[in-house]
Amino acid sequence: MPGGGAVRTGVNGRGNMDAQRFDVVVIGAGVGGLCAGALLAHRGFKTLVLERLPAIGGRCSTIEYKGFKIPVGAVGVPSSGPFREVFDEVGAAFEARQHPEGKYLVNGTEVSLPEKGQFNAILSHCCRDEKEFERIRKAMRRADTWEKPSNEISLRDWLLRYTENENVHALFQNVCAAFLIANAHEASAREFFDIRTGMMRSYGAACFVPGGSITLMEALREAIRRKGGEVWTRSPVTRILVDDERVRGVIARTPKGEVEIAADVVVSNTGPKRTIALAGRAHFDQGYLKEVERMRPAMQMWIVTIADRPLYDWPVVTTLKTRRMINMLIPSMVVPGLAPSGKHVHYSISGPAEQSGRWNMREEVELHIEDLKENIPRFKAEGTVLHVGCYRGEWPTITNTPFVGYQPLSPKTPVENLYNVGEAVGPRGYLGGTPGCAVTARMVVDEIVRRAERQKRTKS
Repeated sequence: MPGGGAVRTGVNGRGNMDAQRFDVVVIGAGVGGLCAGALLAHRGFKTLVLERLPAIGGRCSTIEYKGFKIPVGAVGVPSSGPFREVFDEVGAAFEARQHPEGKYLVNGTEVSLPEKGQFNAILSHCCRDEKEFERIRKAMRRADTWEKPSNEISLRDWLLRYTENENVHALFQNVCAAFLIANAHEASAREFFDIRTGMMRSYGAACFVPGGSITLMEALREAIRRKGGEVWTRSPVTRILVDDERVRGVIARTPKGEVEIAADVVVSNTGPKRTIALAGRAHFDQGYLKEVERMRPAMQMWIVTIADRPLYDWPVVTTLKTRRMINMLIPSMVVPGLAPSGKHVHYSISGPAEQSGRWNMREEVELHIEDLKENIPRFKAEGTVLHVGCYRGEWPTITNTPFVGYQPLSPKTPVENLYNVGEAVGPRGYLGGTPGCAVTARMVVDEIVRRAERQKRTKS
């Protein structure tokens, strides 16, 4: 490896099952899997990506319904940073249109802010006076540039050292819920600042994608194929093959039948728990199993609303001091083709009051809709709910939520040459989203390349 090729080896010890060989098999065509597959193919590895669903993209995809292109997760994408860098490296098309900075609603009232420096401006607005603002900013600068807060306290507890102002707490709660998928009283204070100095600073401008986010995933698939790789849909992996603590390949159920695929490396984008189940618990030590079992998932839900005109006069609105709602995006104001002519599509996001507790889905939807009614005046008279979605359970919004005491999980597993990619194994500062998934893909691909080069030197 690289360059082993896809070789049909005929009947083997498993009866009539066909067998093929690739350098690397990637399980799952989500963001992490497709980024890894594109980078591997670009660097000369014969790569196969296997996806169980009919469509690619995972939580960065698009469905069409009644003429509307509805996102099934990621709505906006970053203009720069790790995600964009993958496209640039592999030569994949990256067409996206920047949307303007968002506007803020506090208790349903719009706050006038400058185009630049919006966080400082909204923080200043929320503070009682300049003294409070400077006290909080000084603490934030110290956390950003000197020493981050402890991983053992929540963001809310950290902020309480400097203010009890409920407006300021509402602002931090919103940012925390949007980027960490956890509430301020649950989330690690350290990880909040890791995200600030990592993913948020590398993000660049936020963009909407013509045709929906699926078009970016299709561009990565084309990059894989262009370099001789393959992407098979409707092909769930039923087993990861392990022998002598080393991965040997996978068995997949394809539309043409079951097939054994030999590979030197397997990269899983299905999450660590599913990876363990596919390979068998006996191949993993108890310490690793405990680390994976400690991971706790979190959910976000979204409501897609349609109307004959935008329900707000700006494409991005952040809402503070709501029951559940975090923000509302109107991508059709920037990319008209996402909705039929004369129509607009709106995408509002929310999370529960307790990610670590119990919650009722019906109640969450009702509270979200109440927020829409109170913060978006046109919603009640002109909006029609088209779709409600949520990632939870075995397919959550995030798998390893950065609650207090959170510890990242390494992409490498105890099984040699078996890796995980995706939001579950993001390093500090890049725990999720398209940037986090891209970071894990690059980490794993760089490691695969290093091992291949070391192996080549040893043989020579």
